[in-house]
Amino acid sequence: MARPDYELHKLGWQAFQDLCGVVLQEILGQTFTTFADTNDAGQDGAFHGVWAVPDDAPIEERKDFASAVTPVVVQCKFSAEPSGTLTPSDLKDELAKIEGLRARGLCDGYIVLTNLRVTGETRAWFDKEVRSSGVDHALILPGTWICTQIEKNWNLRRYVPRVYGLGDLSRILDERRMRQARALLTSLTHELETFVPTSAYRAASDAITNQGLALLLGEPASGKSTIAAMLCMGALDGWRCDVMRVSSPAELIEHWDPDDPRQMFWIDDAFGCIRHEPHLTDEWARYSEARPRLKDYAFPRLREQQVVIDVTDLSATEKQQMLYNHLKAGDQPAEVLGKWRPHLHAVSTVDRFQPEIARRLSLRGFMPTAGLHGKAQLMGFFEHPNEFLADVLDGLEPAQHAALAAVYLSGGELLAPFTPDSTLSVAVDAMGTTVAETSRAFAAIEGTFLVEATRTDGNTVWRFHHPTIREGFAATVMRNISTLPVYLEGMTTDELVSQLDCGGKSQRGTLVRVPPNLYHLIISRVPVPVPDRSELSRSPLSWFLRTRCSDEFLRMWAKEHEDAIPGMTDFGMMVEAFCRPWVLSRLHETGALTEVVRRRAVKQIAEYGIDDLDPAWGNSSLSGLFTTEERADLLQRVQEEVLPTLEQRIGDYAGLIISDMTNEELYQEPRDYVDAVRSAFQHHPDIQQLCDRIDRVIDDWVYDYRDESELPAESSGLAAPALNQIEAANPRDLFEDIAAGH
Repeated sequence: MARPDYELHKLGWQAFQDLCGVVLQEILGQTFTTFADTNDAGQDGAFHGVWAVPDDAPIEERKDFASAVTPVVVQCKFSAEPSGTLTPSDLKDELAKIEGLRARGLCDGYIVLTNLRVTGETRAWFDKEVRSSGVDHALILPGTWICTQIEKNWNLRRYVPRVYGLGDLSRILDERRMRQARALLTSLTHELETFVPTSAYRAASDAITNQGLALLLGEPASGKSTIAAMLCMGALDGWRCDVMRVSSPAELIEHWDPDDPRQMFWIDDAFGCIRHEPHLTDEWARYSEARPRLKDYAFPRLREQQVVIDVTDLSATEKQQMLYNHLKAGDQPAEVLGKWRPHLHAVSTVDRFQPEIARRLSLRGFMPTAGLHGKAQLMGFFEHPNEFLADVLDGLEPAQHAALAAVYLSGGELLAPFTPDSTLSVAVDAMGTTVAETSRAFAAIEGTFLVEATRTDGNTVWRFHHPTIREGFAATVMRNISTLPVYLEGMTTDELVSQLDCGGKSQRGTLVRVPPNLYHLIISRVPVPVPDRSELSRSPLSWFLRTRCSDEFLRMWAKEHEDAIPGMTDFGMMVEAFCRPWVLSRLHETGALTEVVRRRAVKQIAEYGIDDLDPAWGNSSLSGLFTTEERADLLQRVQEEVLPTLEQRIGDYAGLIISDMTNEELYQEPRDYVDAVRSAFQHHPDIQQLCDRIDRVIDDWVYDYRDESELPAESSGLAAPALNQIEAANPRDLFEDIAAGH
């Protein structure tokens, strides 16, 4: 069987040195210190430390170092050549330093770790030369040996996951998990080649290992999906898990097997890929109905701080390595990289440094026509990425623009090869191109704007390379009023309510803003909420109507659906969880709600507040439905009919509900009711005292009836190795060879 090859020459000198540090600890069982290049006692950035004698039998390669506690120097020799061989001339400068190190008691053993091949002749020469300097032990560990250790040791792969993208996965995964790996990683080839194992990645890996759960937080383009993919690869590799990528609570529940401990779920963009989508948060918050199957896994551990990882917390070295990796993997010519090199350290320090923007900088396809010149323009590329992206997208050829439009109109995923339906054919024609030209354009923008991926069902699809590119493309759409109607007419209802803004008050995170003269293309296609999933208070439909529509749009929408609006007053208990009351309140603000419908809604909210302790009447956004007289009448009823028996009614509340919720969750609704009372009767000292007393009683009930399911779960018992991270304060320029090979 052929030897494993993980293409170590693609790592770069800094990443290779980091790999050597992990090899020293994980494979050779040593803890070394690192010296800066300019103050290293002649060690040229090598590792130095006292060789520790292991308790167990040493591996063959270190047997000569196991007989005594010995001061050892380890030198890293890296080459970017894909098929290089270490020669005596590569080592002569290092050998010249050995006598001085030996004289100061710093070197009784000398090891060279290299990504190059090593011949037997060079080994024999090296051993002779080292021993002639008075050093007792000498060893060269070549790239082939390092690759073998990577193949044999999962923890090494876990802490240097970039190797998953550099080698043959079939050597470490069985056929079934190979298929899963390909489905996970097929669209992440570039990310694999450029991945940097940051402290956030290591923390997430430890969280998965120890707690079985990691929540990755960070803004778009910060690398969350890449870290998640690496974690999934580790689970496939080390624990032989089955990995499933899901997008909703329903999918998670469908595939969850409580009797199978080797399942790994990747939930990408759980709360929205570009901006916070409240309906997604609500969906996950409502999966308490699955608690009998999920509580032993998810809920207690979500409360543990160690599973929440901020992926944007990057060190200066991590940012530099990310920028280096992307530029080395990109297609910028050597001349350009050479001119950029003096400014790259400054570029890596910008506040808005993001891996995705580093990827764009590495590719000529994202460059403005005039290029980028000087420190200010390079830093501006990171500080104002959307402006640069919009300019580049505007400059694309019509067929390339049409290819992006086809993916956009298909909801971000288009089956390959491109076989347009009537809607897409109209869009292609509107872009001033043909279907044949558009079909050829996909290949031209693959790897920059689009990526070809294989779904779990085996179908090949085109997707945007990153969600921020989809958003940037949408921004170009709304600037071209001549083609905007084509996009609007081609959108589904779900796409309309999740991707458009029709005059909402907030401009933050808007995808496509529709001008008033095009409202008529949308109004009839935005439905009235009905009692299904769209009924949730923060469903896409609800959020669109409440926050992304102007008064003018809502008045036109209400007139279009005037026969259906009265039915919106039919909503149930837990009023705040439903979409309809909120939309009715927003319609009332615009003057679009009839008095008959308004009074029906007010009656519903008031009756639930009196009879069922529903706190919605105290919500300021809903209370706007009430007139001054109606509000005063309701407060009087609360004071006379509810407050005298409020404590007893709350005490009876828990016994009437059959639920798997924790006591804290169970009593949240009564707490909200008490808060509504406290807010409504601010100037009544006796009522304020009543509220304070009931709060204390609820606290006692929650504590007294706490059950075992609410206690923190035990660790999974999968302990992570205590690797010492070796990070030198090296003044050596990480970007010194940035132009080599380009």
